[in-house]
Amino acid sequence: MARPILMPQVGQDLTEGKVVAIKVKVGDSVKKGDIVAEVESEKASFDVECFETGTIIEIRHAVGDTATVLQPLMMVGEAGEVAAAAPLAKSTAVPVAAQAVVSTSVAVPSMHATAGSGRSSPLARRLASEAGLDIRHIPGTGPGGAVVMKDVEAFRPAASASPLSFAAVAAPGQLPLGFKSLQAGTGDPVLFIHGFGADLSAWRPFVMLMNIANPLLALDLPGHGLSQNATADSFAGLVAHVRTQIEAAGLTRLHLVAHSLGAAVAAELAGGGTLDVRSLTLIAPAGLGPKVNGDYVEGFLSARTDAALKAWLDVLVHDPAKLPGALVRATMAGREGTGLAAAQARIAAAVFAGSTQLFSIREAISRYQGPVRTVVGTDDRIIPPDHAGTLPAHVAVHRLPQVGHLPQLEAAPLLARLVCETVRSAG
Repeated sequence: MARPILMPQVGQDLTEGKVVAIKVKVGDSVKKGDIVAEVESEKASFDVECFETGTIIEIRHAVGDTATVLQPLMMVGEAGEVAAAAPLAKSTAVPVAAQAVVSTSVAVPSMHATAGSGRSSPLARRLASEAGLDIRHIPGTGPGGAVVMKDVEAFRPAASASPLSFAAVAAPGQLPLGFKSLQAGTGDPVLFIHGFGADLSAWRPFVMLMNIANPLLALDLPGHGLSQNATADSFAGLVAHVRTQIEAAGLTRLHLVAHSLGAAVAAELAGGGTLDVRSLTLIAPAGLGPKVNGDYVEGFLSARTDAALKAWLDVLVHDPAKLPGALVRATMAGREGTGLAAAQARIAAAVFAGSTQLFSIREAISRYQGPVRTVVGTDDRIIPPDHAGTLPAHVAVHRLPQVGHLPQLEAAPLLARLVCETVRSAG
């Protein structure tokens, strides 16, 4: 059976990379650990490592092509096997919702020397550019005086936080910090909110399966991703921060699709306030009952090696083989030299106490009368799936067998169809 070697995602904000070398050809035998390609992004160049043993039966990108993260660069199968037809151009590369394992040998310097200005991180340079700031004038507080993300945030003019009209949403450089546009479109936007420990980039493979023309946006929760310096001391504070971010983006009428802790936030937003939430899709939502896997939360936050982190990430899914190997390295890379783990520990302390959730969204869901679906995996080991057993009658509940806490990974095509149906049902 043909298996893909994917364009890896190294770091939370990497969305694509340029193929600068292909080190194999169709018909070559490969084994786990072989370097099959070299890719570069605005951050660094890195090798693509094969995690499969077999024969290269198709190469879907040529040198010079731009490849989207978590899409196939090439296919591995058995000698003589023919892969499903797919053109070489990147625009028709087959979306794969992280169904195969890929890893990278990364040469990513945490800081970069900027001419005449000392050192700065790649993320800090991009954020400064988007905000129209000269990074040479920003004082650095990172290692060796390097300019890092929080320095850019502190230096941003106050005017940059003013509310934007929705017409500005499609322009990535004009969105508030912590927001990303995943797809331009027409109609009411669909906003994706990730769960605890993830970031908005986790949605990129999933939205490739969406079959709607609406604008697709995503944001980072406080303590996560681009919003890692924001915090909250309670669940209500978490909701208030996200509401403020949405209003700063000029959004008042929208659809919400959210996972786990993000789903709890979305339910509260939909259940009251000034937002006109057209539809609500909750994926493995927190806040429906008291229990949470506190051992997972503690283990995830305390993991300091790839092996330790992988052991805990495997708990997220029914079948660990479906967990992308690049996810482990991207998560660890995001922690290195940053306060990300500490920021997430503060958020965890605000919403969990050991194995107890300190909040409930049941009243909010009861108040919301628009189209709403809840999707849970019957093998979820993070939040008990039976928490969704006594929801109000107007809530459609889908229980997916042999799926864990990540339906958007393990049952991506079905979930995408359900999300699209929910959005369309709102008219």
